[in-house]
Amino acid sequence: MSSDTLVVIPARIGSTRFPGKVLADLGGRPVVEWCRRAAVRAGVGPVVVATEDKKVARTLRALGADVVLTSSKCASGTDRVWEAARRRMNRSIRFVLNLQGDEPFVRPATLRRVVDVLRKKPRCDIATAVVPLERRAQIQDPNVVKAAMAPDGRCLYFSRAPIPYPRGIHKNGAVGYFKHIGVYGFRKQALRRFVRFPPSPLERRESLEQLRALEKGMSIHAAVVRDETISIDTPEDLERARRFIRRRRRNILK
Repeated sequence: MSSDTLVVIPARIGSTRFPGKVLADLGGRPVVEWCRRAAVRAGVGPVVVATEDKKVARTLRALGADVVLTSSKCASGTDRVWEAARRRMNRSIRFVLNLQGDEPFVRPATLRRVVDVLRKKPRCDIATAVVPLERRAQIQDPNVVKAAMAPDGRCLYFSRAPIPYPRGIHKNGAVGYFKHIGVYGFRKQALRRFVRFPPSPLERRESLEQLRALEKGMSIHAAVVRDETISIDTPEDLERARRFIRRRRRNILK
């Protein structure tokens, strides 16, 4: 296993839209346990769950997880990641991978791709992943975060609105829509910088942390992947995820 990357999965119990979602049952496992298993299978480095809740900690430890109890005063998931990372990092750690605890179907290969972006692009502060969007309902859905990117994968903006506006045509064809997946790879120094910045105006407006990084001039690059992801933001998302499992049980319950 590579030792230059630490994976931290923030698992806050008090989600505003869906309290307790990280422990919701999905195919016989808590939602966050799906994320943890994907991270372990990725093999990019040690995996730790960061939570403020003792019930989450007990549940995950019983499943074999390394858990760090963090402060209940963490302002964001990234602050929680940094608090846990400081306790687990050593000198060999170059990158910290923040995998959201509500992305149960993220593939191990996607996590490896995100880390590869950091390794191959030394000027990239933060790496992430996006999936092409085709269904109009998802493009219009404010719970689906969209990314606008330059041809080289550099992220220009993230929004809950459908961006880019569907008016012009790119010289190489129609500009596509991309869904942002909740995984961020930080250079260790970039994560340290990021958590020191106060929430930015655009971040507050869209409720998207990554806009803070862009407003502060940090570079974000995305790998385009083909994951069929379902972020668990609402009880309705959980039901969709359960139907997805029933359809594809043989392939994903591994």
